Amino acid sequence: MSPITQLLQRSAQGDGDALRQLYAELYPEIKRLARARLSQLGGVPSLDTTALVHEGFLRIAQQQGIEGAARGQFFAYVGKVLRAAAIDHVRSQGRDKRGGEAVLVTLSAAQDLAAPAALPADLVAVDQALTRLQAIDPALYELVEMQAFAGVSADEVAALRGVSARTVQRDLAKARGLLELLLGETA
Repeated sequence: MSPITQLLQRSAQGDGDALRQLYAELYPEIKRLARARLSQLGGVPSLDTTALVHEGFLRIAQQQGIEGAARGQFFAYVGKVLRAAAIDHVRSQGRDKRGGEAVLVTLSAAQDLAAPAALPADLVAVDQALTRLQAIDPALYELVEMQAFAGVSADEVAALRGVSARTVQRDLAKARGLLELLLGETA
């Protein structure tokens, strides 16, 4: 068993020291993930990569154990936390109420989301659509989190789920269609 896997397991059981070691070990990858997500979102004024990573760590540290015993699952969890932190930052700025300087995100910007271009929407609308997707189909929601926000490849997702990469691609197409529908309803 790799040292990262051991740290993940200990962290999932609530071991704070293991979480700190894990975060220190994976910090460069987490920072790269945060940078990619901020770039994918078109930037979030007054929120830089380091601040987002640190906010994410604080949120994770406040939990009783982390989600995910495998590397891909952990990064999906981190992606979800970073997305939530960015959304909370945008909301704290009041942009969703005033409509000024909307932050645009394109779901097709994820590595392996090979489908027709997604409709751009502001970050808050995407969050609302994802929340509805989670209620409709939790497995598709998790897949989108892993792919679009954590950058986990289709092959890695397939290995984690014990299915073929083609099955993952079909599920991604289904998730994409549902999200486009949900985004259209929130517009």
